[in-house]
Amino acid sequence: MDRKEAQLILSGLRPGGLEANEPFFAEALALVETDPQLQAWWQSQQEFDRKVSARLREVPAPNSLRQRCLLSPKIVAYYPPQWQHRGLLAAAAAVAILCVAGTWWHVSRSGDLAGNSSSEAQPVDRSTFTEQALAKLDGSGPLLAKLSSNPDEVKAWLEQRKAPIGQMPPKFAALPPVGCQEYVINGHTVSLVCITLPDGGVAHLFMVEKNALSNPPSTTGPQYDSMKGWNYASWSDAKMSYVLATNGTMDDLKQLL
Repeated sequence: MDRKEAQLILSGLRPGGLEANEPFFAEALALVETDPQLQAWWQSQQEFDRKVSARLREVPAPNSLRQRCLLSPKIVAYYPPQWQHRGLLAAAAAVAILCVAGTWWHVSRSGDLAGNSSSEAQPVDRSTFTEQALAKLDGSGPLLAKLSSNPDEVKAWLEQRKAPIGQMPPKFAALPPVGCQEYVINGHTVSLVCITLPDGGVAHLFMVEKNALSNPPSTTGPQYDSMKGWNYASWSDAKMSYVLATNGTMDDLKQLL
């Protein structure tokens, strides 16, 4: 292991981190003891991390922090065997190339990522749209590109990307948001806004242009249904269609509307 490899590995080790005892860091830490230049860099790096940690502890945690953490994707640490260390950078570069190629292939086939909607996309059946929208909530929750408890910031983020924004239900709009995201489902851009409920739960509102659906929901009022463990309401206005989903009870959902 040379100095650059050691610096790359040790960049992920924080002061007092329990992972310092992992074999993955052992060789790099041993090199610190014999390389004065690396030791000086390591001490500077640790001091910087301690200062950053101290400043972060001074920042009060927002009330919505718990829900933001619950909505974030879970990360499982993985430390490769010792023999893989020297090939780590080469493997990472190869994986990056494959990921870019794979993402392009996936988008070209399914149009599932934001920014790839098409004005020529065919209208999609309402039930198919709802199923694909609710699939975004599976697992640990949706991956939100914008996290904010400020409704104006959420709206501005969606407007900047020209994502569809309709008339949110008054009770929904009055509650603090968690954040937002945009998707492309069957070639149509879809906005998602998540809010925190008074009981600590989260509600998810999908918005799409009404003409994106071949059979949009009624404009006379919300229609209630369940799918894949989610209770949801769907409705339309003159221009937009909506799907509001929660894992709370159907009565809670009706109260929210």
